Amino acid sequence: MAEKEKRIYPGELLKEARKKKGRKYRKLSSELGIPEKYLEALEENNFSIMAGPTYIRGYLRAYAKKLDLDPELVITAFERYLKDRRKQEKSSLKKDNKKGRKQKFSFLYASILLVIILLIIFVPERNTETSENKVINTYTEEEIPDLKDYFPGLEVKKEVNFEQTSSTIPPNLTISELSTDKEASSAVIEKANDQIIEAINTIEMNFSGDCWIEIMDKNRILEYQLAKAGSSIYVKGVGPFKLIIGYSNRVELFYNGAKISLASTTNVKTNVSCLVLPKGRCSEFTLPN
Repeated sequence: MAEKEKRIYPGELLKEARKKKGRKYRKLSSELGIPEKYLEALEENNFSIMAGPTYIRGYLRAYAKKLDLDPELVITAFERYLKDRRKQEKSSLKKDNKKGRKQKFSFLYASILLVIILLIIFVPERNTETSENKVINTYTEEEIPDLKDYFPGLEVKKEVNFEQTSSTIPPNLTISELSTDKEASSAVIEKANDQIIEAINTIEMNFSGDCWIEIMDKNRILEYQLAKAGSSIYVKGVGPFKLIIGYSNRVELFYNGAKISLASTTNVKTNVSCLVLPKGRCSEFTLPN
C-alpha cells in the first residue's frame, strides 16, 4: 500500500523560505508591521489566534511576497488547510453524535428497566393499601365506632375550628394615578438619548506607511488589518478602546478629534504600541465572553 501523501500547508512553505534566506522574525516584523507572534503562528499553521480567514489571507500574501514566494501558491495551501480542517471537524462531529446516540439509548434502556423494577416492587403494596382503604371507607359518619368503647381512658381531642383571617386589601388605584406623565417620559427618553450619544466615541488614524493595527472597543473588535500607506481609518464605538499598532511611527492618531501621542506607549525594540483610551492599562483590558 502506498504511503499516505503528506499535506503541505502554508506554514511549511513560509518556514522553509524564511530559513533559506536566513531571515529573523524581529526584522521581518519591523518591515511588515506584523507582530512576531503572528509570523510564528503563520509558520506553525496556528491560525486560531487571528481574527478570521480574510485577515489571515492578507498576512499570508504579505509574508509570501517578502520571502519571494508566489502568494497564490501560499493561498492555495491555506485553502487546502481550511478544507481539510472542515473534513476533520465534520468527521469528529459524526463520531460525537454516534457516541451520544449510544449513550442516550443506554440511558433509556436503564430508565425503562428501573421503572419496571419499581412497578414490581410497589404496585402490589399499593393495591393492598387501596383494599384496606375501601374497607375503612365503607363506614358512614354515623356508623364510625366510638374509640372510647374499645380503649377506656383514651382522651379524644375535639376538632378545632380556625377562624379565617382577613386579608388587608390595598386601596384601589385610580387610572390617573397609574397613568404616565407624558412630559416626564419625554424627559427620561431625551436624557437616555443624551447618555447614548455621550457614550459613542471616535477614533481616526492616518497612515504614512504600511502598518498593522487592531482596534477593540468595550464590546467587540472594530478593526483588524494591515493598513496601507496613504490610507485612513475612522471608527466609532463605546469606550474604553484598546489599540495595538505595529510600526507606530507611521501613524497619526486622533481620539474624539484630539491628537494622541504614541511615544510613551511604544516599545522601542519592536516599534509596537499598545494603549487604552481614554485611559487604562493594556494588560487589564478584556473583551466580554
